[in-house]
Amino acid sequence: MPSQQTLEEFRQWWDTQGDWVEEPNQRRNGMSGVQRIVRDGKTLYVKRMTHHLFHSLRYPFGRPTIIREIQAINDLARAGVNVPKIVYGKALKIDGEWRALLVTEDMTGFSSIDHWYDEEEHRKVDAETYEEVLKQVATAFKGMHSVNRQHGCCYVRHIFVKTEGKVEAGFLDLEKSRRRWVREKAVRHDFKQLEKYLAPIPREDWQRVKDYYRAL
Repeated sequence: MPSQQTLEEFRQWWDTQGDWVEEPNQRRNGMSGVQRIVRDGKTLYVKRMTHHLFHSLRYPFGRPTIIREIQAINDLARAGVNVPKIVYGKALKIDGEWRALLVTEDMTGFSSIDHWYDEEEHRKVDAETYEEVLKQVATAFKGMHSVNRQHGCCYVRHIFVKTEGKVEAGFLDLEKSRRRWVREKAVRHDFKQLEKYLAPIPREDWQRVKDYYRAL
């Protein structure tokens, strides 16, 4: 049974209000939604879920997927991969219902790679920076797979890049991430999934990413 202090902190975050960036939707017999708020001058994202569970041999009756996402973010952060910084994360069973929260900081300066291509941002950088973006995407994938982590929801909207100052790349939305005993299975799954819906990344650019990946 959680302490009163734990419950109060959880409820304070649960009751926060902001702009919806992902409208609440009902699925898996539960609810999921994300709001953007500003606290102490920082932009934060609050993900709320009810009864969104994953099942495994260890948890045959299910555990909140946010627990898995927190583990994935922490694993990738330790591996040096750019991921959102966690401000608060907790899952509690309240009145027989699993409720879960994940509060993260905005990845300031980063934008999704599909936005980078669609909004013609890629045409505004010099050739050296352009090539460095592709290399950093490869480096981010290599860092993730080096700890046997599979993204699990590997689409262009979840790959983020930054070109101002130091060029970097990273990932968002690791709710479906999982560990693989065999690293190559994580690589094959993520790359195959991404390649199904690669646009707007040009095929030749993605090939260069994979070339960099193999050379790292």
